[in-house]
Amino acid sequence: MGNASNSGARRGPSAGGTAYPNERRPWTTGELKTLSTMRNEGADAIAAILGRSPKAVRRMASKAHVSLRVRPGDICPICGMREVRPHTMAARHGMCPTCWMERLTRLREEEAAQRRAEREYQAAKKRAQRA
Repeated sequence: MGNASNSGARRGPSAGGTAYPNERRPWTTGELKTLSTMRNEGADAIAAILGRSPKAVRRMASKAHVSLRVRPGDICPICGMREVRPHTMAARHGMCPTCWMERLTRLREEEAAQRRAEREYQAAKKRAQRA
């Protein structure tokens, strides 16, 4: 049977072609140096700086033998005040629990605003069709 990865369809933000400007470009020595020096910042932050996807950053870190794991006692790179607690979801993303919850809250608020805007758009569209 055919595999979905062989179908030629691309998924994720890269399907549009503009989400990650450095997609599919070879990694430069400068990018590799940034990857190793900023390892405590986490894959998401490094990806934003380099213009690559978090998945690409994690993959290259693995190939380059650079650990992105936040070690116990590391300070949160977001707030710079609290210690990152190991074995938590927040630690997987390199943050303290407080910053992690604040990030989740912001994401949920953005999602809710997007759903509200979509409902308002659909209502306006329906009103325009009736007129």
